[in-house]
Parts: sequence; structure tokens; C-alpha cells
Amino acid sequence: MKGQLPMMEQLKLLNQDLLDAQPDQHALFHLGRQMALQCAEMDACLLQGLMEIRSAHVGLQAILTVLQRRDEPLLFRSEEAAALLEPVQQRLSQGLNVLNRLV
Repeated sequence: MKGQLPMMEQLKLLNQDLLDAQPDQHALFHLGRQMALQCAEMDACLLQGLMEIRSAHVGLQAILTVLQRRDEPLLFRSEEAAALLEPVQQRLSQGLNVLNRLV
């Protein structure tokens, strides 16, 4: 596999190779195995990226809930706010980086 190509592009190339190799049974078997591995890698990337983004979403919901349910004004510094949001930003970044490997 060409590791520098996005996974979707690799899958397109494998599909074209499958079409080109139709008369060659040995090549079809080998390409079919490659395609199965590629699909499993894509599935793992999608799942990991989705879990990271969902985790960030839950974190944001928790922060919003705390902020909305306070009866008194919030008195905290921007550094404290940034510290609350940093893990959310990290999860979003990780999730997007994983999903970007697909396209």
C-alpha cells in the first residue's frame, strides 16, 4: 500500500486493480485480501475519529451544563477557562487528524 496516499484513494486504486486483474485468479485473491485489510483500517480510523469527536462533544456539553446552571456570576481567569477547554480541543484535534487520514 502507498502509505502517503489517503485511505480512500488507496481503496480506489485497489478497486481499479481488482477490475484490471479479473482474468488472473491469483491476483484477484491477493487484491481481495488487500481490500479487506484496507476496509478494516478505514473502519478502525472512522471508529477512532468518531470516538474522539464524541468525547470532545461530551466534554463541551459538561462545560456548558456547569456554566448554564450557576446561580452566581462566574469569576475565573482566561487561563482557567483555557484549561477547561484544552482537553476538548485536544480530542477534537485528534479526531480530525484521524479522519483526515481517510481523505
